[in-house]
Amino acid sequence: MTQWPNFFVAGAPRCGTTTLHDWLPSMPGVFMARIKEPNYFSRRVIGDEHPMVRPIRRDREYLRLFSDAGDARIVGEATPFYLEDPEAPVEISRKCPEARVLVSLRDPVERLYSHYLMMRNNVPAMGSFMDEIERGLSLQGIRNVAFLDPAVGLYSRQIERFRREFGKRFKVILLEEWTRDTPRTFRAIGEFLGLDPILHGIPAPRQRRYSEARGPLVRFLFGNRYLSRASEAIVPYGLRKYVRRTALVKESPKPPMAERAREFLVDYYRDDVERTQWILGRPFPLPWPNFRMQEQALRAG
Repeated sequence: MTQWPNFFVAGAPRCGTTTLHDWLPSMPGVFMARIKEPNYFSRRVIGDEHPMVRPIRRDREYLRLFSDAGDARIVGEATPFYLEDPEAPVEISRKCPEARVLVSLRDPVERLYSHYLMMRNNVPAMGSFMDEIERGLSLQGIRNVAFLDPAVGLYSRQIERFRREFGKRFKVILLEEWTRDTPRTFRAIGEFLGLDPILHGIPAPRQRRYSEARGPLVRFLFGNRYLSRASEAIVPYGLRKYVRRTALVKESPKPPMAERAREFLVDYYRDDVERTQWILGRPFPLPWPNFRMQEQALRAG
């Protein structure tokens, strides 16, 4: 019987988890599941009737994702919703007691805006960024109704839950740092996973550019959870990416964030960012543009 995975990229959404999922198998000895975001352990956050995600719940179907791992030392999957799910750390630890967990974080203001732009590609009737922020807060993260939940970016308690369960088998990296110095991050991840620390000739991950869906039909295709799962099961990963890049989306200038929304979110996240950096043992400020500007303004005043 196929073994359970021993490695998880557990979050956060829109913090480079797709890039990590694609990049990590270039490490010798690492196998990542063909399907990203199976959501097997995110049972509180992603319900069985979620309108846009079809989670894998059956053990047999989940374990089949790792049937081609061969003799890989590290067998993993990437599901960003695990980080915010309050039950996921304990459930992962129960099923996979030797697992290691990697989390990538990002400036929470930019993370939420990136999530909004992605959802706008999938949901034709999205309102303005500020409208969706207010809607998400008023509905308190009811995912079947509100697609944008600002609380996802409140990282401190999420990190504490995983650190309490996994201790030294839990590692946090910051998107703004590892995209600037990928070789250093790659070596650190290799050491974290117990792999050879000298890793030469591994290409840096391709930097993703902002793109928009080519019309309402493509938005429908992106937002249909059954079609997306079927394509993952049937169409090879490389071909899916090629079709998406060449036929389904077009590169466009990234629209600027409304300043009213930015100011609201900086205030909303301020205390949690301070607590997060304290938990991580990092000097202030973290390399997050919105909060660096805040600190500079306070010093100037």
